[in-house]
Amino acid sequence: MKKNSVRVILTGGGSGGPTLPLLALAKEIIKQRKNSIFLFLGSKKGPERQMVEQEGITFENIPSGKLRRYLSWRNFVDPIFIIGGGINGFVKLLSFRPHVIVSAGSFVSVPLAYMSWLLRIPHVILQMDVRPGLANRLMAPVSHALITYFEKTANNFPNILLKKNIGPVVRQEIIKANADRANDRFGLDSEMPMILITGGGQGASGLNNAVMPLLKHWLNNFQVVHLTGTEWVKNLDPEYSGFSHQHYYRMESVHQGMGDLLAKSEIVFTRAGMGIIGELAFLKKDSILVPLPGTHQEENALLLQQNKAAVLVSQQQLKAEGINWWEKFIQDRNPGEHGKRLHQMLPNGGTKDFAKLILEIYENSSKWN
Repeated sequence: MKKNSVRVILTGGGSGGPTLPLLALAKEIIKQRKNSIFLFLGSKKGPERQMVEQEGITFENIPSGKLRRYLSWRNFVDPIFIIGGGINGFVKLLSFRPHVIVSAGSFVSVPLAYMSWLLRIPHVILQMDVRPGLANRLMAPVSHALITYFEKTANNFPNILLKKNIGPVVRQEIIKANADRANDRFGLDSEMPMILITGGGQGASGLNNAVMPLLKHWLNNFQVVHLTGTEWVKNLDPEYSGFSHQHYYRMESVHQGMGDLLAKSEIVFTRAGMGIIGELAFLKKDSILVPLPGTHQEENALLLQQNKAAVLVSQQQLKAEGINWWEKFIQDRNPGEHGKRLHQMLPNGGTKDFAKLILEIYENSSKWN
């Protein structure tokens, strides 16, 4: 007879992008199986530990290396960490005895995926971006199931038989987001439209420097909330470091109330990771995507622009054209249209669909039962 609880290991991290959907999944499973148990395995130096422990989930780090496709002395050292991660992961699997393992990328997950295959524990990949990262491609041969946001992405994983395309996996803070609460929490003007600039929890110096020349222009019609990241002072052009205005709110990061800020926003300037894009889709928000140059984010942003679900502008173009680019954007803009199309591309229900699949895999697995 099946046990009523589910033991799940979550792996990934390196940033909030992959971590927050995994935490949202855990909360949804707990709603359906209240005595379920989770263990999050992540990197030693990543920001995920704080996020995980704030949710009351046990966090443990395991050694991890990185497979680089360029010459580096670390290529000679990292195999030791990869082997160490495999051994460490094997021990943790035997100790925790999970029914299912869910990975959202990151090289910390790779050795664990292969250890789960040896122990015949179902391993599930969450692939949010359009283009799969190397870590997920390395895990594919030993994975039981694949979750994607875009159907075209699944074509990159021909050997995984169980595939499911879902809407974004979003946290309760987004589901319950409230614009009025943002006004109260951050002292915002309740009547004035707002632009939100965010480069993620660690900030984005290139994005910060590209938008700073536009601030004076924006503040004629908008209030601006600028989440700069923790290292913004070191990388900001000196002429802007002391800029201030009664409707310009500059913060390094927001730990509580990010969902409310997104709900309050009329336009969001952001990088193009699928974590934040999924949240924007849920809230039907217009967004201007400034992808990190030379990364998978460019493909995310391009696909959304092709479907008229967001506006794509390169960091270089934004910095070079500035006000001219903005004035054309405002002239062509149909407020709310991009947000509606984004929501159509990435509809609600992903969190529940993901949890349902994990519980189905558990029900069909006899491991540890």
